[in-house]
Formats: sequence, structure tokens, C-alpha cells
Amino acid sequence: MNFDMNTCWSRAVELLQSNFQLLIVIAGMFVLLPTMALYLLVPEFAVIADPTTDPSVLEDKILEILGPLIAASLVSLVFQFGGQAAMIALMSDTRPTVGQALIKGFKTVPSLFAVLLGFSLLFMLLALIVTVPVSLLAGLLGAPGLAALAVIPMLIAMVWLLARMSLAMPVLVLGGTLNPVTAITQSFRLTKPKQWAIAGFWTIIFVVITIASLIFNGVAGVVAAIAGAGTAALAITGLANGVTGAIGGMVQCAVAAAMFTQLSGPSTEAIEETFE
Repeated sequence: MNFDMNTCWSRAVELLQSNFQLLIVIAGMFVLLPTMALYLLVPEFAVIADPTTDPSVLEDKILEILGPLIAASLVSLVFQFGGQAAMIALMSDTRPTVGQALIKGFKTVPSLFAVLLGFSLLFMLLALIVTVPVSLLAGLLGAPGLAALAVIPMLIAMVWLLARMSLAMPVLVLGGTLNPVTAITQSFRLTKPKQWAIAGFWTIIFVVITIASLIFNGVAGVVAAIAGAGTAALAITGLANGVTGAIGGMVQCAVAAAMFTQLSGPSTEAIEETFE
């Protein structure tokens, strides 16, 4: 089926409105709370997550807490993957209960980690394809600064790859498969006809979410600074990031579910229910 940006967004808004109370509970439990826990259990994470942190300080902090940071981040990611997948399941045409949505969502977590690994490998391949020719050209021309231009095509490649793989989670949750390879290939197949329009659509959504998050977290950062450098400040910072992550996750899941339904058509279960 064809992709229509306005229809997709309208359907996403409908899904958010009709499921808001349940979505906010799931987002709060599996996105907001794990984010707060990450800030409270690994206090140095606030410095690492701060975009204004000096790069040299950032590197030292990461090396200092690398083990606990990896462990806490993985646990947080498990909850966030499961929660987001459950939100997509909840917004499906089959109208599952919250319990059914959570079971379905957390079943996809191992597959989602495999999809994340696949994304990382594909992005590294794209990065090599982009950077090697630019670096060679910079060497031949004797202009090392030219290599910095590779950042632009790499950014475009990342956005394109994110867009092409954006339906992997809905495929796993709604498409009747837990095979990560199938999820990736199906996502590529569904997004192929309108890949650049979909990439542009996701870019707009991410830019708006990012700007809103920066403003909200900036205000919360001022409040946290007033509160001092103790647990209260970490709780305020973690809460602010958790809130923006939860709301942003709800919007992204709604858009992904709406886009998947639009491009793949209604599920077999939904069609069967229509005739029952």
C-alpha cells in the first residue's frame, strides 16, 4: 500500500487518544522509571548524558564506570524495548488486554536486540562506504579537512537506515514473527516505495521531539541546579529525562504502528474479527 504522511499522522494521533490512559501507564513503568533508576543508581550518568560535558571529562567518566554503566544500560534497554513493543501491541487492531500486550511485547526483546545489532553492523558498513572514498579524495588533494565533509553523507545514511528499519518492531509485534532477519527485510520491503518520504517524516518527528526534550530538560536542569548536587538533583534530572523519553516513545510507537498498518494493510486477525 502507498504511504501518506497526513493519514499516517492522523491515525497515530487517534491511536494515542484512544489508548492514552493505558499507554501512559506502560510508558511510565517501562520507560520513565528505568530512566530515573539509571540516573539514581549510576549518578555519573547525569554527566555522561549532558551534551555540554567536556569531551575529555566525558571519556574519563565513561572509563571510570564502564562496567556498571553497561549493566544498568542493558537492563534499562530491556525494559524500554519491552515497554515500547507492548505499546505497539496495545495499539493493534486486535485490541489485546494490557497483560496480553506486555507478554507479546517482552517476547520480542531478544529479537529487538538482534535488530539493534543488525542496525549497528549495517551502519558501520555504510560508514565505510561513505568515509573511505572521501578520505582517499582528501589524501589525493592534500586537504585533510575535506574528510570532515563525510559527516554530512554519514548523517544522511543514518537517517535513511533508521527510516528503512523503523518498522522492524511493528513487524515483530504485529507481523506474526520473532525472526529478526525477517523483521529487517520486511521493514525494508514495506518502506522501499516511499523511502525518502518516510525518512523525511521521521526526521521531522525526531527534530520536534528533540527540541521539545531539550527545552523541557533545560528547565529541569535549572531546577536541579537550584536543588544542589545530591539525590534530589539526580531525581529531578532523571524524572525530566524519563518524562520526555516516555512521551517521545509513545509518539514514536503510535507513528510506527500507524505506518505499519497503512503500508501492510489490516492484520488477518482484524479481518477475521470484522466478519465474526
